[in-house]
Amino acid sequence: MIYKTIGKSDIKVSAMAIGAWQIGGQWGNYDKKEVEKIIDSAIENGVNFIDTAEAYGESESVLGEILKGKRDKFVIATKIGGNHFDYKTVKEHLTGSLKRLKTDFVDLYQVHWPKMKHLWHKEDMNEKDYYDIADSMTKLQKEGLIRYAGVSNFRKKHLLNFPEEIFSSVIVSNQVPYSLLWRCYDIDGTTNFCIKNKIDFLAYSPLAEGLLTGRFKDRSEIVENVRKANVLFNEPVYSKALKVVEEIEKIAKELDMTIAQISINWCISKNYIASALVGMRKAKHFEENIKAFGKNLPEEIIEKLDNISMDFQKNYLVEGLELWIGNCLKENLEKIGIKRD
Repeated sequence: MIYKTIGKSDIKVSAMAIGAWQIGGQWGNYDKKEVEKIIDSAIENGVNFIDTAEAYGESESVLGEILKGKRDKFVIATKIGGNHFDYKTVKEHLTGSLKRLKTDFVDLYQVHWPKMKHLWHKEDMNEKDYYDIADSMTKLQKEGLIRYAGVSNFRKKHLLNFPEEIFSSVIVSNQVPYSLLWRCYDIDGTTNFCIKNKIDFLAYSPLAEGLLTGRFKDRSEIVENVRKANVLFNEPVYSKALKVVEEIEKIAKELDMTIAQISINWCISKNYIASALVGMRKAKHFEENIKAFGKNLPEEIIEKLDNISMDFQKNYLVEGLELWIGNCLKENLEKIGIKRD
């Protein structure tokens, strides 16, 4: 297993992490015994990183039960939701997460989303919000309730508003959707800002919610509401994304790898990505994905994939787009041909 240190922290994590959104019930039924198998396989294969959130349904509680006696084997990251970041509120949320996870501390505590007026918030982030996040996370770190803090889904325009010193020892990561089918952060300056300030990406949805497994061929196969709400699963983008998957499949066959293994391997080849958060509900999927670490992609293949993915990004997506339709500005969706009611 490959290990990387997250940003300026001393947290060393496996380059593949268990993304625990899928075991919260929001993706449909899950088998707790399968989750237990995934955790045991993770330990056996050196995967030491789990990411969850208070917004992921039962996820924190399920992990709290399964990780009894195994807490020391894992780096645990979770997230706070909502739109109030003052110390009292943040500590209350963290206390709830700690109780559900049955632990005295979390290694990485992340702000799940910035406030954005066009989402479920009444307003955008303001100066006080940035101060409150910095203040709350600093205090919780000093209290030993968190080792480090992170943000999630934050763009350069948001990160610029934090006091610069917060990136030296408190906020060390930015969890973002990042894959061969989603590189919006590369074109709006966020990636470069994070590289400059040594804020590592934690890449969620590195398999584009299953698109980068080759599983989907026809849109009629999409039944989960989460996928139906994803920009990539909606026309006219969907058919274009499938064309990219076909190109990756050709490369995968040449290298005797699966599309998923190629996609994970490409993701972790980026030195600004500390870990790829891979969601799964079945142990067999873990066993397949872990094989991505059995081979290193040749530099010329990485470059070819870079070009394929960036062509898709620039031709069919737009700057400022979010992964889910409900999170996008109407005008951004209309630019790519998606209509939102």
